[in-house]
Amino acid sequence: MKDTASKSPGAGGRRRGYRGLSAEELRKQRYQRLIAAGTELFGERGYAATPIEAVCSHAKVSTRHFYEQFEGRESILHAVHAELVTHMEEIVRTSLTESRTPLTQRVADTIEAAVFFLLDDPRRGRILCIEAVGVSETMEKKRRQTTHELAEIIRRYATLMAESGMLPSRDYHLPSVALVGMFNELIAEWLTEDTGLTAMEMAREAKIMFRAMIFGAQHYEPTDSSADHDPLDPPDESVS
Repeated sequence: MKDTASKSPGAGGRRRGYRGLSAEELRKQRYQRLIAAGTELFGERGYAATPIEAVCSHAKVSTRHFYEQFEGRESILHAVHAELVTHMEEIVRTSLTESRTPLTQRVADTIEAAVFFLLDDPRRGRILCIEAVGVSETMEKKRRQTTHELAEIIRRYATLMAESGMLPSRDYHLPSVALVGMFNELIAEWLTEDTGLTAMEMAREAKIMFRAMIFGAQHYEPTDSSADHDPLDPPDESVS
């Protein structure tokens, strides 16, 4: 009598499907193909000009399988956006934790790495800084959350710089939010206008603005300061 138990479906492992892959493995493959297609099409054609059918066709995934994973077109935009943000945050954290490099240089290197990530493949920058803007209230909340997450990374390192004496002690939340906003607008400008600059030159512009903020911050008063005089105001020449 033959022992067929080990050959029965599910015995000793999961049921195998197409090309020997399990249903879960096939689902993951379809998900990654859809994300790749969404990144390519949203970044090239634009979100508004890309119907679900185009994403499915490009990914070679049926619409039935699409709706098994996403509620609709905006749902996949959220997923594409989240994946790009995750990659960028990994780049930011890796650059900022390079302990052999002085802190101020680490931040400058981080800005450069982030610019290269978004401009070496302009589709990434277009999705994060242009296509995801104004889509819906839900998407805007996600964008604000991303801004605050990136700003919080910057704020923590500004605090470290303050603790080491390179910056005055204050709350750096708002300057950090402003730095993220500046960065987004520089990327959008490069993508939509003829700046005549390379990605390397745009990275240099972003670093110059970062350094300008840092040098300017050396004159900051504490956020809750009640001082009447702003150290950046011109001197009162009427006083002899």
